[in-house]
Amino acid sequence: MQKEQSMPIAPLKGPIALAYRVLVLPGVIAYLFAVSIVVLAADRFWLVDLLTFAWPYIIATGALLVVAALVTRRLKAIVIAGAGLAVALIPAADVPTARASAAAGGLKVLTANLFVRNAQDPAVFIAMLRQEKPDIVILQETTKRWEEALSAAGLYAYESNSDVRERDAIKVFSVLPIRSQTELKRAFTEERAYKQPLRLELDMRGKPLFLYAFHPETPRRLWQWHDRNAYLSAAADAVRGDLETAPVIVAGDWNTPTWSPFFRAFLKQAGLASTAGGWLQPVTRFSQKLDTVAYIGASIDHIVVSPDISVRARRVGPNFGSNHLPVIAELALPET
Repeated sequence: MQKEQSMPIAPLKGPIALAYRVLVLPGVIAYLFAVSIVVLAADRFWLVDLLTFAWPYIIATGALLVVAALVTRRLKAIVIAGAGLAVALIPAADVPTARASAAAGGLKVLTANLFVRNAQDPAVFIAMLRQEKPDIVILQETTKRWEEALSAAGLYAYESNSDVRERDAIKVFSVLPIRSQTELKRAFTEERAYKQPLRLELDMRGKPLFLYAFHPETPRRLWQWHDRNAYLSAAADAVRGDLETAPVIVAGDWNTPTWSPFFRAFLKQAGLASTAGGWLQPVTRFSQKLDTVAYIGASIDHIVVSPDISVRARRVGPNFGSNHLPVIAELALPET
């Protein structure tokens, strides 16, 4: 009985063959190796974790490699490229995300890093607040000039103390009464560390609502990376305790991208969920040198909530002279 012979794959010729051998196959192999290292080791190595700041661009690169592999029509390249892209998507799939809500009303929260060297007139930002009408505003890198301008605008009956602004440059404005505010007294592991999360207890129709305002170190140096991670871990423990008594909102400039293992670890340790999901998230911190062309940067400004809070809408606001864009979330809180 004559054996059936499988049809051999036609050999590649010309420019496509050269591209396959020199660019596509080595590229997909290197990509799979690189993203696997980041997914597996970013929680242990500083420089590896820094790559998560560029994760959307890395995923886009993976998508282009899949297209290139398909053009070559070589199964080996297609499988490796697909595996690499699948691995790169794991961090986004692992982020706990808040439930969507269609309920009317609720609470609108805005967080913004004002940028300490922001030369823009605060009136631009104040005009945005008048239009958006957020109930709670959480600010980072707040200077005395901006604090005084925002206070003078008379939009909010309640605000955090100025001594917190002087220490950590964090400022909170609220239409809800502020029952109390404290800086979390965490143990410092780094010699130059000083930043503390700000914890406020707000009065929500006679019931408590806990708000944490964040601005940990940016991990440009190894000690800052260690301190940022310690900051998030200590805050997660405090939040977990508050969850037993009332809803919790955490907002600010986290200096931690959505795809970092430390962002996901905080959410799981604290028992919270992000108001944003997926790998294609808008940039919130961008390069001002390129902002006339596009917002090139990372998504590091976050609003996260306890499981009993759902999300009606979440978006990024307009440029107001900072190197960050404001993040706005419309939330639905439990009635009881």
